[in-house]
Amino acid sequence: MADYKSILKGTINSVANKAKQYVESGALKDTYDKGSTAARCYANIAKLTLQINGELEEQKKVFIEIGRLCYDEHRDAPDARYAQLFEELQAMDEKIETMREELEAAKAAVEAAKASGGDNIIIDNGSDGDE
Repeated sequence: MADYKSILKGTINSVANKAKQYVESGALKDTYDKGSTAARCYANIAKLTLQINGELEEQKKVFIEIGRLCYDEHRDAPDARYAQLFEELQAMDEKIETMREELEAAKAAVEAAKASGGDNIIIDNGSDGDE
């Protein structure tokens, strides 16, 4: 039978010698340096991507403010290029105002129910049930 202890010991010594040669040859340092450089590059890519996205968000806010100012200045007499967009905004404003009125009515109904001590709240949102 084979002497497994000596085979195992020989294998361990062989692996240890190869690891020692690898470390002494500088290959480990080269591998570490390459990996470290790649990690720094990936970190820099992530950092720059976040910074770019942050700047794009700030730019978007400025564009929105420019649009809001332009809309406010030309609301009553928009250029022909913007007339349809201004109409869409006006329709949205009207829809929002209707929803705000419904919201206020719902809040008033809740407050009225609280004041009367009742638990039943009936809110008429103006829909006929077809929606």
